[in-house]
Amino acid sequence: MFLILGFCTFSARAGVAGVMPRALEVTPCSTAVKPKITLNGPPTICAGGSVLLTASAGKSYKWSNGATSRSITVTQTGAYFVEVVDENDCLGKSDTLEVVVSARLKAPKIEYTEPLVVCAKGSIAMRVEEQEGAAYIWKKDGVLVYDKSNEFTATEAGVYTVELSNFCGYVRSSNKVEFVIQQPLPAFGVQAAGKLVFCRGGSVKLSVPEVKNVTYAWFRDGKAISGGDSHTLQATEAGTYTAEITSQCGTFRSSNSLQVELLGLPEAPAAEKVVGCTKSSLTLSASGGKNGMYRWYTSAKGGVAIAGANGPSFTTPLLSSSTTYYVAVTNGQCESERVPVEAIINTKPEVAAIEAKGPLEFCQGGAVEISGVTAYKGVTYVWLRDGKEVESGSSTLQATTKGVYTLKLENECGSTVSSNSIKVTVWPAPETPVAHDGVSCGPGKVLLSAIGGANGEFRWYEDTHSATAIAGATAAEFETPSLQKSRTYYVSVVRNGCETERVPVQAFVYPRPVASASVQDLEIEAGDSTRLLGSGGASFTWSPAAGLDDPASATPVAKPDKTTRYTLTVRNEEGCEDTTSVVVNVRQLLEIPNAFSPNGDGVNDTWEIRNIEFYPQAKIEVYNRWGSLVYERSDYRNEWTGTYRGAALPVSTYFYVVTVPGKAKFTGYLNIVN
Repeated sequence: MFLILGFCTFSARAGVAGVMPRALEVTPCSTAVKPKITLNGPPTICAGGSVLLTASAGKSYKWSNGATSRSITVTQTGAYFVEVVDENDCLGKSDTLEVVVSARLKAPKIEYTEPLVVCAKGSIAMRVEEQEGAAYIWKKDGVLVYDKSNEFTATEAGVYTVELSNFCGYVRSSNKVEFVIQQPLPAFGVQAAGKLVFCRGGSVKLSVPEVKNVTYAWFRDGKAISGGDSHTLQATEAGTYTAEITSQCGTFRSSNSLQVELLGLPEAPAAEKVVGCTKSSLTLSASGGKNGMYRWYTSAKGGVAIAGANGPSFTTPLLSSSTTYYVAVTNGQCESERVPVEAIINTKPEVAAIEAKGPLEFCQGGAVEISGVTAYKGVTYVWLRDGKEVESGSSTLQATTKGVYTLKLENECGSTVSSNSIKVTVWPAPETPVAHDGVSCGPGKVLLSAIGGANGEFRWYEDTHSATAIAGATAAEFETPSLQKSRTYYVSVVRNGCETERVPVQAFVYPRPVASASVQDLEIEAGDSTRLLGSGGASFTWSPAAGLDDPASATPVAKPDKTTRYTLTVRNEEGCEDTTSVVVNVRQLLEIPNAFSPNGDGVNDTWEIRNIEFYPQAKIEVYNRWGSLVYERSDYRNEWTGTYRGAALPVSTYFYVVTVPGKAKFTGYLNIVN
């Protein structure tokens, strides 16, 4: 019980109706009335539900959850109250109302202790997961046995379930627990539903009492029988049969045993089919038994033997269609297996129709399958080409030769020829082309060629299995795209729609040799020789041959009489070539005259040093008898006329020095004469 104090409030200034002013003078209200909360349902609700709480009428409201409306909708567990300002501006507070939200129950699964099957007495403990606010009702075979908690121990046999309930309803357990209390089995025996002595191939059904929650084992001559796990057994073998039943109380053996005996079967007779024509009476025969011990039947199993038919032969009634009879022999107790004997009734074969499964025109080496439209039994198929027999036995023919094909059907009753014929045309295949390989020295395009067809008849392929030829490649020659390494292409010839086998064509990409000669140009004196050094191939050719001792040697000796550029061509084993060259410079000897006559007569007017042009770096120096330098020049071109500073030198003897840098220095006397 809560004590509610009422107060009257008076504003120091006018306030908004229904709202307490900020500054109040509070005095007790003798007329204050405690507000009440009404509900539109019970204060206990299910999860997901709600209840509407409504306060007594007033001017303003303040709920414990902060709401300020007269009514609130509650969906959660809690303690709710409201403060109401009535029409006299008196504040009253309601009693606290408890609202409880109950969870919806989940179907539990019963957990239990083992074993569920016991002997004579025992118990099992069962429980379900506890759920808040739930009541538990345990039932055995549908009858209430316990309702105190979520756990229960059963000591009586039966099928146990549990139900949970609360305000929101009830649920049943998702499983049932069957507790079985077994008692020792009473004595039992093996029983037979039929004779225990029978012919091989027969059987007798043996049985023992059917009991729940036990296992069965059958034994023949003391050995367990595989698959004998039922209370019944179909015995097909001779022997002494017993059984065992195992329960929680132990294993119990049958009080008796049954002896099963098998009688041997006679050997089955031998028989062959008999063939006749329509409305024939056929005589069937068999062997392997004694006269009077045969049995003839119209069915493979069951039924009775044909009356009076107990000999090795049996004559059928008139037959209009093929019929299968069956024959067996008996030894008075057991009958052998029944052997089928066919009485085949043939008619003259129907006129057959034939059809081709494929084109009727094809290239040599091809074929088309021709077959009968309908399959027939008991006939011989004979295939004819142009009226002559070509093959027999099969209902289909692989036609590989041109001609007109028909089919003849034969049996004991006659023969007929097919209603239609099929004409096959075979085009001769062209001759296989002869291909020529191509070579590229180094990466590049390779030209391949073939003969044996006309331009437009050739087909070039990337590989032997390509479905389509290379587009546009129908000529005798085919230039490959640029190749980095050797590969194989294929060529064929197509004529009249017939294509030859594809012939491989090799596109060889050989490495290009790298020719190498002496590392630098050579220089020799006139009349001397030097050895040229070549490498990079399998064979060598130097050009020109002049001055060489062996132009085919990799390292010939060169003795040119003048400066010569020798070109080396090397060739590898694949026939690819490369060239390089080396210059042999022949340094001519200087011929330095010791006199000249610069008198202007046009003869010997300059100092001409022969072969000086081969020594452009040579330096010329001329001194007078007193050692003074009167002439100096590099890159001399035989232009000196015996002057010094523009004036002619006197007739006299001079001393010269000719210096070839890094080579030699030549000195001597030079006479200037008139």
